[in-house]
Amino acid sequence: VNVKKKMPDSARSHASARRAMSTPLGRRVENEGNMSLEQKLRPRGVAEWTAVLAAAALGVSVPLRLFDATVLFTYHPSAMAVSFGALMPLGLFVALKARVLGLGHDSRLRLMWTHAALQTFAAALAFGGLVAIYLNKNIINKPHFATAHARVGVAAATLTLLSILLGALNFKTLGLLHHVPEQHRAVVKSFHRKCGAGAVLAGAACVATAIDHPAVAAFAGRETRTAWFALLAAGAAGMARVATRTTDHRGVKESIKVEMGKRARHT
Repeated sequence: VNVKKKMPDSARSHASARRAMSTPLGRRVENEGNMSLEQKLRPRGVAEWTAVLAAAALGVSVPLRLFDATVLFTYHPSAMAVSFGALMPLGLFVALKARVLGLGHDSRLRLMWTHAALQTFAAALAFGGLVAIYLNKNIINKPHFATAHARVGVAAATLTLLSILLGALNFKTLGLLHHVPEQHRAVVKSFHRKCGAGAVLAGAACVATAIDHPAVAAFAGRETRTAWFALLAAGAAGMARVATRTTDHRGVKESIKVEMGKRARHT
């Protein structure tokens, strides 16, 4: 007679947590240990592919439709679409994936450099876009920061600058973190992440308030602008799902640590 032994609750929860940890974000991929870093970073599942492809499509299609080297205004939406529409979301995606892939020090460091490069390039483009619109308004004698779009843009730019400064401070490789007292380092990391998330959200809001702006409508028809709204919404939804899964995945990690600590105390 086969008698099936009942697994204790603690062992069952530990096994469940380990199974959850063994499944990466998106669709499960076998033999992940043999994959290169680039293969591990590749999007998996609908949410990840939606977030990445929507960001890339928005960042490419806006400049292709709007940019005219002879029209100063077009430098602004083109640069901002690439910055806040594509590079920043992609940089966020890299950071989120780095947190859950269980990478070694060298591989994680490579991803952090990639994240930093994407966000720095995005900030440089955003600064160029701000300069372009500032000069354009001076030429046509219009007031600065007078609209909701402009004020949201200032918030996005401020959060971007704060995020980069805090990120540089938090990046151990740069050697700045040792200037921060040990008890404050977690706060620096938390504020960096919050400012980064805020910059991405404010940037998305900035793009959304610009799509139907009369100056943009003069260069792009209703169908094109509707498609941009759809890409922005799809990218935001996909990225929100990726961020939620990342949080859940890290929660499983913590549960494993707690469970293993309990088992160690009882042995």
